[in-house]
Amino acid sequence: MSAADTSLSDRTAPILDWLASDLSEDTELELAALVRHLDELVRPDVGRNQFHRCLELVYTRSLSISGSIREKLAVASLPLSVNLHRSATRMVSALGKIVVGYEEILSEVQHRLVRTTRRNPETISSRALAILGEQLTIAHLAGNSAPYDFWQRAHAFYRAGQAEASPDARPGSVPEGTLTAYKYILAFAAAQPEGLTGREICWVAEYLASTATSSRVSQTSPREDELGWFWIDPDQGNAPVSISRRDPPVVDGLIFFSAEELARRATTLIEQLEGEQAQPAGLPEWLGRAEAATLLRRVREYWANPPHREHARRRNQYAIRVCCGLDNIWKMLREPGTVRQNRYATEWMVVNESPTGYAIMQVTGTANKLGAGMALALRREDEDPWTLCIVRWIRTETPEQVELGLQVIANTAKPVTVGFRAGLLPRPMKQALVLPPLPALNRQQAILAPAGTYTARRFMLVSDTNRLYIAQGRLLSLDLQTAAVELFQYEIDPYPL
Repeated sequence: MSAADTSLSDRTAPILDWLASDLSEDTELELAALVRHLDELVRPDVGRNQFHRCLELVYTRSLSISGSIREKLAVASLPLSVNLHRSATRMVSALGKIVVGYEEILSEVQHRLVRTTRRNPETISSRALAILGEQLTIAHLAGNSAPYDFWQRAHAFYRAGQAEASPDARPGSVPEGTLTAYKYILAFAAAQPEGLTGREICWVAEYLASTATSSRVSQTSPREDELGWFWIDPDQGNAPVSISRRDPPVVDGLIFFSAEELARRATTLIEQLEGEQAQPAGLPEWLGRAEAATLLRRVREYWANPPHREHARRRNQYAIRVCCGLDNIWKMLREPGTVRQNRYATEWMVVNESPTGYAIMQVTGTANKLGAGMALALRREDEDPWTLCIVRWIRTETPEQVELGLQVIANTAKPVTVGFRAGLLPRPMKQALVLPPLPALNRQQAILAPAGTYTARRFMLVSDTNRLYIAQGRLLSLDLQTAAVELFQYEIDPYPL
């Protein structure tokens, strides 16, 4: 062995020793080692063969470390603690460095500097896309959007795999490994993970790991009556755009994506969850049958019929008072007087608004235990009524800065308690809000209650704010379900039992 080879071997020996060791239970220690060794790998005195060899091993190790980070982020509320936010940020950055390494190897392979069974565009592209998929998942778990240049890199690796298709393959075909990893990224983005809780994101990610391959990627434009498609302009490096929201531009090279088959599979699983069949395999302990069906219904709508914005958002900037969480809203509305009610609220700033929603940003105080799907009340002036909203998405680039997207569900609310029957077993009364009819959402009075409240068609309603009022209600329709709340229309039962 030459002196130069000995030097290169000595340089990578610590990295190889770490990669050969068992994964430590200390996730922070493993993450620090990953970051340190990735920085060592890019040193100019590390040979290309050594770099390639180490990167292949780092691929598996990094996914294992990221899996541990996922578990922590799944049970954390937003905004993250400073330490957990730092871990997530370092993980996203480390995964990005691995992708850059694959970009370098791909460039070498494409220029025929080196090509082996493992070092070919198909293998490189599929692995790089798998790392990008994990990077996107961790970013959303941390309340962030896709990293800078994420989509441009994803589309470039997909194209590289497409260019490597065998001569006998039909035009536009892509090797299976590359296509599967790319479909995961597109299907995950189409599920709008910014509107899911950490646990929901993790389960959707696991679900798509085995089912995303059933979605479709095509270079052919869909028919005019096919509205469940997304279009992608790889030259612009943007996320998939729903055709129902914006028509694709008239340019060459567009990619089209459909998750309709995913939606059909979700429908089959929902029917199984709501039927009397055995518990489907693969559901985590925390996700019950009803919760799984609720989650699948929500993502199914995004896959089959992506929503389009009916009203333009207007940029604005004014202060509002915000009360977060159904429990806090219920307690606040029972308090007389502005001063007492404002104890439950903090100051936020409206960034933009439309007739059906807002985007708001935190100004003062420390927001905590925020989650997509939770209830929120806001008002501009002390004499204004509280407007009730549902949190549709959360962005928190740093623990100190939080931005929420809100959907208005009512312009006032009344605190009550409700109780549903569940066979012969007694169930406790739960705090809820009675909402007036809102033409855009419900024609009858509605009740906003904690998730899991609804168990039967009839329920008891008790109001004691001004005078005691007891009635039996009859559920008409279940209109909205999230991980935190459910909204259903009802009427007072004229023939109580």
